[in-house]
Amino acid sequence: MIKITNWAQSKDLIKPIRYQVFVVEQGIPEAEEWDDDDLIAIHALAISNQEVIGTGRLIIAGDVAKIGRLSILKPRRAEGFGKAILRQLIETGKEKGVQEFTLHAQVHALDFYLREGFKPEGDFFDEVDIPHQKMILKPSKD
Repeated sequence: MIKITNWAQSKDLIKPIRYQVFVVEQGIPEAEEWDDDDLIAIHALAISNQEVIGTGRLIIAGDVAKIGRLSILKPRRAEGFGKAILRQLIETGKEKGVQEFTLHAQVHALDFYLREGFKPEGDFFDEVDIPHQKMILKPSKD
């Protein structure tokens, strides 16, 4: 199940997942993980057996939105929760008038986003010392 929420309601559920994935596993400095965008973002939670196992966020600016912080706890990866979060964030954005979605994909995850219709734009770049690729999706109007 994917639940759409906000930071004020769900930060205590979101923070442990992002801390484990980004700070512990990937070595991102904790100060880099938390930002003011969390306060304005739409957040998604992946819930399985009443346990929160993944999260992601959507930051909307007019008709463009940025997807980010997509993370699933390691034991639950490859079960489709990342795809479910991504698709729900896109659907939520479309409902709010978003015409274009962007994200900064870690290079190891490029195939995941390519399969979901995202197209690479520009060259690889480093973000928190990890190679990334900007990607864009202009969804069809269903």
